[in-house]
This record gives sequence, structure tokens and C-alpha cells, in this order.
Amino acid sequence: MKRFFYYSLLAVALGAALTSCVNDDSDMDDILAQYLVEPAAIELDFSALDEAPDVPVTDENDSAYNDYVENSPWNKVINITFDGEAVAISGTVPGVMVQTSGAHVTVVNMSGPVKFAVSGKTLNGSLKFYGDKRFQVLLDGAEITNPTGAAINNQGSKTMYVVLADGTVNRLQDGAEYTMVDEEDQKAALFSEGQMVFSGKGELNVVAVGRGGIRSDDYIRIRPGVRIFVNSTALDGLRANDGIILDGGVINVLTSGVGAKGVRSGGPMTVNGGRLVAINNGDTRVETVENDTTACAALYCDTIVAVNAGTLCFKATGDGGKGLNAKHDVVIIGGSFQAVATGTRENKKPKGVKVDGNFAIGGGYFYTYSRRSDPLEVGGTMTVAEGYHSYERGPKVITIAY
Repeated sequence: MKRFFYYSLLAVALGAALTSCVNDDSDMDDILAQYLVEPAAIELDFSALDEAPDVPVTDENDSAYNDYVENSPWNKVINITFDGEAVAISGTVPGVMVQTSGAHVTVVNMSGPVKFAVSGKTLNGSLKFYGDKRFQVLLDGAEITNPTGAAINNQGSKTMYVVLADGTVNRLQDGAEYTMVDEEDQKAALFSEGQMVFSGKGELNVVAVGRGGIRSDDYIRIRPGVRIFVNSTALDGLRANDGIILDGGVINVLTSGVGAKGVRSGGPMTVNGGRLVAINNGDTRVETVENDTTACAALYCDTIVAVNAGTLCFKATGDGGKGLNAKHDVVIIGGSFQAVATGTRENKKPKGVKVDGNFAIGGGYFYTYSRRSDPLEVGGTMTVAEGYHSYERGPKVITIAY
């Protein structure tokens, strides 16, 4: 019935358009093409990416200085090797206590910068950190599944550097049901109370079936060379409360949970390079008691989205899903941005890009499509700087290219 209603509305719209053009030379095919256009293809992309060399910040006064693992000494090393239901620990560091229960490891670090080199495989293990010092987790061919919670859980407030050893493949998975600890969070398969900074030229695959994929209660930074794939059937794929900085890397996020977000940034989302593809197949969550609804989005940002370079591709296929749902401003000055929404509108309107604040573009490439609603909705002002090569606006698609 709803499909019939949709096509009836389409027929009315087409009829009105044709009537208004009856006295000019408009081509019927051109009019039909505006309504029947198919979206650009957006799929997960694991292909190699040619990136400029990743040069660490060396100025101690730079706000990003501490985000570079190279700027800390790592002469204190503890090796953690998983082997099924057991785990081997080698290396001792004064001020660091390591406890094990089966293949579940708890670390208390009061010693400053310490490198934890993690390898091996377990289907019933985990790694939990306490302490007020920054530390490094070197994933060197590690596969950790925790049936009752997060695979890696940092309860400290300082930076956790997640380094993917060159050429390695690593895998983390949470459990369907979490065993909670009083006054402690574990919101994802890979969770940190503090900042998370990803580097290295390895691969990390995260599977989330109970909660989110990767989450920080602070901010997340992803550096060039990293390859990350998050597949979450529960909550958000990649989430940071205080912001996400994408300097590079190849990031693929696939989510399907009801009301979930592919990528969610509570603070500014800044893109300086890399390639991020986020596909959300989830439907709108409907709270029957409170009569409230929460739509899915491939990217959801509570503050500003700033795109300086890189490639961003977002697709939402579920009911009411948005390619991008921005609660503040969106500014694009470079790179490539594509957002597609193909879902139904049972409970929410699907939109390619929804911006509650202002939208401004002055460079790069921008494309948005929505099959059953507006491709672009801007609550504030929309600014398109001069100098674009093309600017095409239709009922389903908007394309701006510089």
C-alpha cells in the first residue's frame, strides 16, 4: 500500500512538472530522469590506499604532540601471549602488576609509558587496564574473543595507543551478553575511558555482537597506514564522545543494529585524509511506551563536521536512515564526500544529508542522494563558494564539484 502511495505521489509530481512545461521545449526524458535516477554505488572498500608519509609532530607545544606514539619512550615492555584458555606473560616492570584468570588478563599500570605486546589467540579471554599513565598496546597477530564483555577494556583516563604491527591481521570480538562490574564501563568490544590513537601498518577487524565496536569516552585519532574493519550487529560501530580525527587509513564500518550509528562523534569530526566507508543497514528504533523514535545514520555528529581532505562514503539502507545526520555545522573545503539514503519512511524520513546548523562548501566533491525524501536538508544557511566546476540540484540528487 505504501509503495502504491509513493508511486501515486510520484505520478502527481510528474504530472505537475509536465503541465508546467507544456508550453516549452523541455524533454520528458529529462524530467523523468530527475525522479527515477539511481544512487551512486557505495560499497565497503578494502583496497590499498596511496597515502603521503605519516610525519609525527615533534613540537612539544603542538596540541597533537602527545597523540604520536613515537614521542614517548617504550623501553618498558611486557609480552602477553594468548593460547586458547591460557595466557603467558613475560617481562616485568616495576609499578606494573599483571594478574590472570584463565586467559583473562588484568593490568594495573602505575609506571608511566609501558608497551604491552599482545599476540596469540583465545576464544575466552580479555585484556583490562587500570592506571593513570598512558600506555601502548601493540597488536601483533592477536585474536581475542570475550564471550562475556569487551575484548580490550581501558579503565584509565590516559591515552591508549593502539599500534597495529606492520603486516599483521588482528581480531577482537565481544560477547552477546556482558557481565558488568559496578561503577565500570565497557561499552564496546574495544573500549577506552581515555583517548585512543591508532597507528601502524597492520589490520584490525572488530566484531561486535553485544555492544559497540570501537568506543572511547574521550576522543579517537586514526593515523595513516591503519586498516580497520568494524562489523557491529548491536550498537554503534565507531564512536567517540569528544571527537574523531581521521588523518588517514582505510576504515570500513558496517552496522545493522536498530537505531545504531555507523560512526558517531560527540565532539568535532575532523577529516584530514584517509578513506572512510560506513554502511548502516539498521531501522529506526521505536519506543512504544514513550512514543519516541531514533533513526539510524551512517555518520552522526553532535557538533561540527570539517572535511579538509580524504574520501568519505556513507550509505543508509534502513527505515528513516540518514547518510549523515549533523546536529551542528558541516564545512567541506576538500576531499570527496558521498552520502546515500535508500531506506523506507515508515517511522522517519530517510535523508542523504541532514544538517541542523549551517552547511558550507568551498572545495572538493559533494554528492548526496535520497530515494524517498530530500537529499539535503539544512536547518541554517547553505553557502556554496564560487569557483565550482559544476553544481547540479534535483529532487533526488545534489552534486557539487570543484
